[in-house]
Amino acid sequence: MNKDSGLSFEYGYENDSNYSYLVLKINDYAKLLNHQIEIICQNPNPAFVPFHIRRENDNTRIYYNITSKISLAQYLERKTLNRKELLDLLRNIIKNLMLHSNYLLDLSGFIIDLDFIYINPATAEVSLVYTPSPGGRDIMKVLSIFLKDLVVNSANVDDDSNDNYIQRILSYLKSDLFSLYDFNRLIVDLRNSGGLYEYREWAAKEGSEASIGIHNSEMPKDKAYKHNEKNRNIRSIVQLQLFIITVAAALCLFMVSRKTGDGISISGVLIIAGALDVLAMRRITAKVDEGTMAGKGRQETINQYDIPTRKEMRSNMRSHNDVQSQPRNFNKEGLREGVLAHNALKAYDTVMITDISEGNHPFLEGVGENIGERIIINKDKFIIGRLDSMVDYAVQDNTIGKLHAEISVTEGNYYVRDLNSKNGTYINNVRIPSNKEWEIKGNDRVRLSNYEYIFRQREVQ
Repeated sequence: MNKDSGLSFEYGYENDSNYSYLVLKINDYAKLLNHQIEIICQNPNPAFVPFHIRRENDNTRIYYNITSKISLAQYLERKTLNRKELLDLLRNIIKNLMLHSNYLLDLSGFIIDLDFIYINPATAEVSLVYTPSPGGRDIMKVLSIFLKDLVVNSANVDDDSNDNYIQRILSYLKSDLFSLYDFNRLIVDLRNSGGLYEYREWAAKEGSEASIGIHNSEMPKDKAYKHNEKNRNIRSIVQLQLFIITVAAALCLFMVSRKTGDGISISGVLIIAGALDVLAMRRITAKVDEGTMAGKGRQETINQYDIPTRKEMRSNMRSHNDVQSQPRNFNKEGLREGVLAHNALKAYDTVMITDISEGNHPFLEGVGENIGERIIINKDKFIIGRLDSMVDYAVQDNTIGKLHAEISVTEGNYYVRDLNSKNGTYINNVRIPSNKEWEIKGNDRVRLSNYEYIFRQREVQ
């Protein structure tokens, strides 16, 4: 391991029937700090990748459980980060490092490297790899260099902001006064100021929509105010209704106890109370109908642009076992053109397209229960998994990993790599280790959990 200066451990990857591991081999001269091992193992925290120690003869290995996680390098390769996501990523890394004092850990024991920081791709939760062995590195220098490289080179940032937040981050990282707490404060300040940025972003979007005749949007704060005002009105009416009933009942009881009221008087009180109660109920119904019509108007806007509902999209995804099932690849370019349709679709699940040109691309052909299914391998790095926002082909089954496996091509040869999936990837019925590329050839069988395919390699015409 030569990227992170000061750490010379050998590393590799292993897996058993349930888990995938990053394995560090400890050099003979390195000393493990047993109290740190006990603290981390007995007090698990998602901020740190969980591990256990195996000692065999004179060899000591640390097994880090990275099942269902991917490295930060893999995550950034697949993800374009917006302002919020980049700031959250930086804050999560720093926040996890700041926990070192609570666990009596040495900062120099953390491996600060894109390949050894792990991410839950579904939640973007960050987990750090800690080596319970004395370090000796200038961790602040290592961290500062790492963060600069992350922001400038590694992260694909969709930066259309006008507050120069990236320049502020880089300016601080270039200073000689770098500290975890000051940098965390900077990120928190930038993150909290995002409300103004998001409002400006909304205003710009509303301005562009207004220019094409869309005037039915409200400011975010106005929407929240109206929603709270509506709730207050309804609560007031309900309280008024309860008050009317209570007063009417008390008045009737008083008249009966004093024997001052006859049947006509009591009936009159009840009729008046009932009338007031009906009036209150009408007010409540009117308020509810008002909210319903607003929701109906939004739904009509969605239907106008043929935007599928979540239920319809889930139904489409569940149809992958049909004999004539279509590929579940997705592409943002397939969305309907038009500013309103584009903005409305952002709030919904990924829409899958059904027409993909096969050309001369190789493909996986489904066999068994998913016979007839084809996965067209149309990218040099093609990922299959359950998390449709980050994969090239989505398989909606809980036995499939969020990012299950990657198929890549190098100099005309194709390789499969398991991405720390829990249920594994098999080539010709043999489970392959995680994070290692295994070559596949035409007619090889590739199994992802319980989904089996035959690899078909097309000949170039």
